[in-house]
Amino acid sequence: MKFDICEVQEKNKDIILNLMQLYTYELSFFEDDTTNFQLLDNGLFKLSKYIELYWTQKERHPYILKCDGNLAGFVLERFNEDGMNEIAEFFVLNKYRKHGAGTFMANEMFKRYNGKWEIRTLLKNKKAQEFWRKVVKSASNGNYEEHFIRDNTRYAFYFEN
Repeated sequence: MKFDICEVQEKNKDIILNLMQLYTYELSFFEDDTTNFQLLDNGLFKLSKYIELYWTQKERHPYILKCDGNLAGFVLERFNEDGMNEIAEFFVLNKYRKHGAGTFMANEMFKRYNGKWEIRTLLKNKKAQEFWRKVVKSASNGNYEEHFIRDNTRYAFYFEN
């Protein structure tokens, strides 16, 4: 499989917005008292108000992942208010998981944006935590931290590259 990522221009933002529906559906399995994945009357999930900022703020970067030329996922990277690069949202379609797609996409972000990193997960999303632990450990040569944040409502990984 050949993977590639490309930054999404505003004229193509519907690609990200459409994939966000699948992503939000998957995240809804991990809903708890600290999350609210609201399904609207039109059958679509309400998306974060921050999504539109990826096409208006220079510190935010939306990318799509392609596998052999086919759409396979997306990542939203930003430079956050704490002075760190952050994987804000990260999604790979099921058929491309376990084939290195997520690892490729994460490592591409780490190559493009150097510095301190923060990657947050929902508490109940143990698969995401396992994935990020493996990827961050490799990307940081084992020099990373992980711990609970936001009053123990999220789990995060930190490293510098």
